[in-house]
Amino acid sequence: MRFTFTRRYRLVSAVAVVVAAAVPAALVASGAGAAAKAAPSIVWLEQGAGNPYWEAQHRAAAEAGRRLGFTFKAVSGNLNPQDQANIMRQLVDQHPTVIMLNAIDPKAMVPALNYARSKGVKVLNLYGISSKATASVTFDEIRTGRVAAKVTLDLLKQRFGSAKGEVAVLSGILGQPASDLRAKGFTDYMKTQKSVKVDAVQPTNWAADKASAAMQNFLVKYPNLAFVYTLSDTLALPAANIAERQGKLCTLQKDWDSNSSCVGFVSADGIFTDQVKAGKFFATQLYSPEWSGFLFAKLASDMAHNRKIPGVTKINAFLITPKNATCALRMINDMKSKIRTFPFGPSLQATAKTKYHCAVLDANL
Repeated sequence: MRFTFTRRYRLVSAVAVVVAAAVPAALVASGAGAAAKAAPSIVWLEQGAGNPYWEAQHRAAAEAGRRLGFTFKAVSGNLNPQDQANIMRQLVDQHPTVIMLNAIDPKAMVPALNYARSKGVKVLNLYGISSKATASVTFDEIRTGRVAAKVTLDLLKQRFGSAKGEVAVLSGILGQPASDLRAKGFTDYMKTQKSVKVDAVQPTNWAADKASAAMQNFLVKYPNLAFVYTLSDTLALPAANIAERQGKLCTLQKDWDSNSSCVGFVSADGIFTDQVKAGKFFATQLYSPEWSGFLFAKLASDMAHNRKIPGVTKINAFLITPKNATCALRMINDMKSKIRTFPFGPSLQATAKTKYHCAVLDANL
């Protein structure tokens, strides 16, 4: 959805998702005619709209609001840094208790963040660290990339007998911390391997059609390409489909032993973990939109209720391979279908191990 600003307060047009979280009865003052205590208001300023991962996060954040006692809505930044900055200023003027910001371009948001601070509006920065925000929460993206590199190296050893070969990366938005750092963790680790060549790091703007086009180019330009690391399953699936249509997809069932020119995929975010179980991806790392959306919103709730939280909170993705994919899918499906009762815990690893008895494969990676 795109729109053009013609007046300062056309914010309603920008709303991509609005979910009102119910206020628990405990927040209603007792006694006849007593007024309800005002609940904190939390707004998630998203990069854009229509992405299934973002929408799942917003549903989980709304569930956190229902449990923890705040109102919630999510607003689109139109996938445009300047639009997002303008919308941020308009949100500040509406005086929400906390704004959760998933910035497209962190540098473009600095004036809006300064404006929020000047107006006393708290900001929780997501997927990166910002000194201008009240607090930040982020996945350890360097770790995510490093884990993916180690998994890929093990696959290269299985394929060639040693850590050697050619790999490539399909990244997200150039300049966005979640994309740049996730790719950096992978490429920096690969640089320590003298016999591994990173052919390309190609931005896709997190768009499936751009991932497909980039993969088409990879197959032509890099005939010896062995593996592709994609920073999101939503990029991996369309890219893998391109390779599959050309008879060049490595799968668990039909790998390099039967197809010497095939390309395998290692990914991140876990939204298509079923593709790991099916053998189309060799690995992914679960970010879980439900788990992360709930956790991010809980931190925002603590801020809204003036509870002390760390200036920076770092969390880890959960490695999924064919060894634990079936178990992980049970956990993932429960988070989706039982969102109103799911016991969202402090880490995916702890929840997977203690409640679902899944193998934790990234404990020492």
